[in-house]
Amino acid sequence: MLIFFVRHGLTDWNIQRRFQGTCDIPLNEAGLAQARTAAVRCAQLGFERIYHSTLLRAAQTAQVIADASGAPLFPCKGFNEVCLGVFQGLNHELAREKYPNAYAHYFADRINGAPPEGESLYQVQQRALETLAFIEQDAAGCERIAVVSHGALLKALLAAVAGIPLENYACFDVSNGSISVIESKDGNRRLITLNAIAHFGDPYSEMNKTRLLI
Repeated sequence: MLIFFVRHGLTDWNIQRRFQGTCDIPLNEAGLAQARTAAVRCAQLGFERIYHSTLLRAAQTAQVIADASGAPLFPCKGFNEVCLGVFQGLNHELAREKYPNAYAHYFADRINGAPPEGESLYQVQQRALETLAFIEQDAAGCERIAVVSHGALLKALLAAVAGIPLENYACFDVSNGSISVIESKDGNRRLITLNAIAHFGDPYSEMNKTRLLI
């Protein structure tokens, strides 16, 4: 089975550099355009099912891809973004000012540390792996499925598949509207493609908009 992971399109909070986490923020016009561009590529790939985060920005992206590909949608809360607790809605400067101790603690150890009322990257990686195992069983017999999710969760999940320690989480990117691919076969997984963005022409000119805050 090939599993295609798509990060949702751009939102206003991406541009404003605000922590989104589990806040339900919609795609902006640029994000909808990204979803439509990604959907053109996805329509060529023959998806049989599309699993997606239940958060609005991912659900909107998944719907655009489903409209283009004809594949059925399956909401999957386990693929929701990492919860950033009290930091959600803030940018770095405001989070540091309002919660100085929590901010310092979290960014000293993003792997095991968590914002108040939030999750650590380790916790979200374990949740993502459990959800991946579920859909592998749920979609048994399919050859190609898609997952539409979020940057932090996808980076943590793909790092696990590729054998990259979470400590090296910041060493690669997963851009808005990008497509990454793994092969799942006989109980084994391997990374095939990471952060494919060629369908966007020159995506490198706007990397700061798509780069994760964490």
